[in-house]
Order: sequence, then C-alpha cells, then structure tokens
Amino acid sequence: MVPDQDWCLACGTAAPGRLGTRPGWRAATTVIGITAVLVVGAVAAGYAALTGNASREAAAPAPPSAAPIVQAPPADTTPAAPPAATTTTPTAPATPAAPAKGGAGALPKVKVPGSASAGAVPARPVAPAKHTTPSSTGSGTTPSTTTPTHTSTGTTTTPAVTPKPAAPTPISLGSDAGSIYDPYQRAAQAGDASKALDGDPSTAWFVTAKSSDQMGVGYDVDLGKLRGVRELELTTSTPGFRIEVYATDAASPPPDILDTRWSHITNRSGVDSATGAKAEDGNKPGDGKERIVLGSGSSKYRHVLLWFTQPPKDGATIKISELQLLH
Repeated sequence: MVPDQDWCLACGTAAPGRLGTRPGWRAATTVIGITAVLVVGAVAAGYAALTGNASREAAAPAPPSAAPIVQAPPADTTPAAPPAATTTTPTAPATPAAPAKGGAGALPKVKVPGSASAGAVPARPVAPAKHTTPSSTGSGTTPSTTTPTHTSTGTTTTPAVTPKPAAPTPISLGSDAGSIYDPYQRAAQAGDASKALDGDPSTAWFVTAKSSDQMGVGYDVDLGKLRGVRELELTTSTPGFRIEVYATDAASPPPDILDTRWSHITNRSGVDSATGAKAEDGNKPGDGKERIVLGSGSSKYRHVLLWFTQPPKDGATIKISELQLLH
C-alpha cells in the first residue's frame, strides 16, 4: 500500500492500527463500560438493603406473652329442630324445659312437639299447596292450615256472527198511490196511473211525450207516511228508456224537479236492455223486468218519483205494467 492508503486494493486488508482508531468502537466501549458499572452498583445496593433488614429483625425485642383467653363453657342445650309444617290437627304450644346447669347464660331446652327425644326431628314432606298461617289463641300460638282452591274453567269463544239482513219485502200501496208527475206539461197522452199498482201484469200505465228527443215527465208514488225504501222493481214492455229516481219527505211532491226538496237517489239508463240492466242487481236483459237498488232503507221518504229523461228507441211512449217498492 502506498502512504496514506487505508485498505489494500488486492486483498481488502486494513492498514495496521486503522480499525482501532475508528470513533465507533470507542463509543461502543464507553457505553458497555458505563452499563457494567451501573449493574455492579445496583447489585451492591440490593445486597446492602437485604442485609440491613435482616439485622433489624434480629435485634427487635420479642412481644410480651399474652395470657390465654378463657372462653365460657358451652351451654348444655340441645338444639331444637324447626317445626315442620304439617297438615294435621295443630298440637299444643311448645313448653320450655327447665334451664340447664351450664350457667346463667345457658339456653333452655325446647321440646319439639311430636318428638320422642331431644334430637333433631326429620321434616316430613308437605304438599306445596298447603300454607300455614299462625293464629293467636290465648297465650299460645296455634297454627292454622288453609288450602287455596284454584279452579280452571275453559272458555270457548264463539265468533260474533253478523246477522244477514232480511230480504226486501214489498210495501203495501193503495190503487190511488200512483199519479203522473208533469210539471212542464210535456205529456201528450197518459193512461190510468192505478194500472201500474194493481198487481195485474196484463194492464199497464203509459205516457207519451210530445217530443221523442226528451221526455221530461215522471210517475210519482205516495207512500202515505215516511218509510225507508231499499229497492224498486218494475215490469215494462218498452225497454231502453232512462230513469232518474228522486225522493222527498214532503207531504206533497214539490212542483218542480229542480226543487231542492227532491233528493236524487240514483239513475238507470237502458232499462231492461243489454246495455243498461245491471247483472249485479239480479237483472236479466230482455225479460221485461228491472230491479234497481236504492239504498239500505235508513232514510225515510214520503214520495218516490220515477223521472223519465229519455224515451225508448222505438218511440216516445213508456209503459209500466207493474211497479213495486220494497223495504
């Protein structure tokens, strides 16, 4: 190696004394030396502390001797077993025995009822449903036995059944209960109004309007008193006309269909025709009959009006063979 060269470039050997002069080795040596000194000091301090405690314990004086505590002799008593609950007839109260000779603090012997000796009496099994309640009689206590009574009664719940409403029944009407209602004088000709209420299907009430475009005439039924109406049934030989049903509680029919005393109930177009008869009301188109449901019958009316607004397709004449109101 040339002067000032630290390492051999051929073999990698360091120059003599080069590794010993590195600052890293001096720092490591210093840390190791300080750690060793601290460990030695800690061991010495611990040994000194243990030695001082042992010397102080050895030099401590012995505690003064204490006289033994004399306990009172146990009382000459026989422990009494707790009375067992029983369902038999109660016996006389327990009578305490004479005090034992164990001293003034001795407890008296107690004689257990029904026992042959002073020893413990095994408890007899008691039914869980019995409960003993002490009752005071005179100077002693007499246990009384009560037996609770539990009665289980099965209850069958019957579902409430909503009664089915009775079928509608016809309202009895006189022959003079029906009349034509023509407040605007649009009827050209009309028949006997009683023919729609006579119960004879071979007869009929009819009305012919002056114009086939619009009827504007009706048939009024006087119920005689306030009554609830649920349905109406009519028989006709001129199907296809339109009805508006009105009702009022007035004693006489109002003179105008626009009078507010008329209550509009329902409409039916195409009476007894395939396009108008409602199957849900039990109608069969073409059989000459039409059934119209008006309501539950809770509302009371005096007059019921069939107001014809459109004529049949074959002319301006409407015929009603039979008319029934049902409640």
